Amino acid sequence: MFLFLFSSINDDNHNLSKHKLDDIAKIYYMDIYLHCVKRLHFDKSYADDITQEVFALLYEKSKMIEITDYRAWLYKTANNLIKDFYQKQKRKKGKETQIDENTIESLTYEQNFENINEYMIEQYKDEIFAELTEQERELFNMNHIDKLSRTQISAALSISEETVKKRLYRLHQKIKEKAKQKTEKT
Repeated sequence: MFLFLFSSINDDNHNLSKHKLDDIAKIYYMDIYLHCVKRLHFDKSYADDITQEVFALLYEKSKMIEITDYRAWLYKTANNLIKDFYQKQKRKKGKETQIDENTIESLTYEQNFENINEYMIEQYKDEIFAELTEQERELFNMNHIDKLSRTQISAALSISEETVKKRLYRLHQKIKEKAKQKTEKT
């Protein structure tokens, strides 16, 4: 794994100093890398490539735009690059490769899941997550896996915090309901 350092680049055409960009890379590089590793099903090679690309894009975009929330911008960019990666894989294989996060090894649940036994959800997580939309899976990952706040999620998805709150509530209710249904069938 290689940490992208901007101060080694000779280009004075930036809104941000190279040292500021280095500081951002030092703070967020490992978080973005680990996020990519999880989303790419623990493929460290592709995760490293995508992480590098995220920070290269930060360098390029910092010339043109002002970024107010670096963490949200970095996660949103990483998610977009991961989606692009899976779309390219799908085209290469000539058959549909489902973009899913079903193989995430551990899920953490907040108080919203208190009425559902964690074992039940773990037992049926593959089936439950297969029934969620891509948007729902992304929202779940941002909140529970990446531990982003509602504010950061709203910035990353370009929606209001209230919308994030409502979507998270509905998502939790949907997961609880699906877990109950799966349990009742057995």
